[in-house]
Amino acid sequence: MKLKKQSENRRYIISASRRTDIPAFFSEWFVNRLKAGYCHVKNPFNPNQVSQVSLLPEDVAAFVFWTRNPAPFGQALSLLDAMNYKYGFLITVTGYPEELEPHTPEIDEINKTIADLADKIGKDKIVWRYDPILF
Repeated sequence: MKLKKQSENRRYIISASRRTDIPAFFSEWFVNRLKAGYCHVKNPFNPNQVSQVSLLPEDVAAFVFWTRNPAPFGQALSLLDAMNYKYGFLITVTGYPEELEPHTPEIDEINKTIADLADKIGKDKIVWRYDPILF
């Protein structure tokens, strides 16, 4: 395994959870990575190439979290705020039945979660989208 480090003297916008829903399923892992100050990321096209990405506040311009359920992310939000990180959410809302989305909350629950999150962090940090459309 080849470990590649990111360039020095740069700040990065980290598009977190685009490959997997970190807020919904890996909140504890994310908190541990923030405390450690780094994470390792495999190249999806070359799994032998692994990058070490700094998560130190001085290296991160902002996090963008992609999720269908931000509710389990409370502890991580508290830590992000305490460490003065900038962040935002892209939340996918579909309202599909459990047979199509077995790990996604009911539409009323996710709508309440988004409203609560907007009250807590500000509506300017949230973008929601409806995707995909099924026929």
